[in-house]
Amino acid sequence: MLARFCPPWIWAPLVLVLDLVSKRLVLAHEAALRGRVEILGDFLRFIYVRNPGSAMGLFPVGRVFLISVSVAAAIFLAFLYHRTDPRLRLRKAAMAAILGGALGNLIDRIFYNGLVVDFIDVGIGWKRFYTFNIADVGVSIGGAILFLCILLEGRRGDAAESDEASAAAHTEASAADAIPVRDASSPESSGPES
Repeated sequence: MLARFCPPWIWAPLVLVLDLVSKRLVLAHEAALRGRVEILGDFLRFIYVRNPGSAMGLFPVGRVFLISVSVAAAIFLAFLYHRTDPRLRLRKAAMAAILGGALGNLIDRIFYNGLVVDFIDVGIGWKRFYTFNIADVGVSIGGAILFLCILLEGRRGDAAESDEASAAAHTEASAADAIPVRDASSPESSGPES
């Protein structure tokens, strides 16, 4: 129901705004978050981290490289979004969420000397996931949904091609049954009379 009234592109600014606002709140309460603040006990807690790497602290490489990759990815996603069939709303929403997340982390990289503000810490005891932010959530969930859309659309395409081939074979068989066959011994099939 929401999909009818919510255009797919709305996910880009929604993820971007949620990411930027949450990071500003973290920066405003930076001193309190230098330790950790438990939200759902030990399972979910907030902790302030400056991340030099890509998503969730992975692959720490140079600032210029990550900014360049982020800009290229954002341009490519915007291009793909506009080239995607408008009827594929879920696919477009997933791309928009990825774009919003990519832009959120890109803004951090530009204004915080290549670093990204991360603050969401999930885990149980000493088994913790990477610290991440709302932009990472948009990229991860959008990426998973996009992958599933492509996978399911590919399966539907294979099924449709199989149905079309089956229908074509059935049509050819029906057409062959409908062609009258003449008996070679009948006078009509011996050609014109002399």
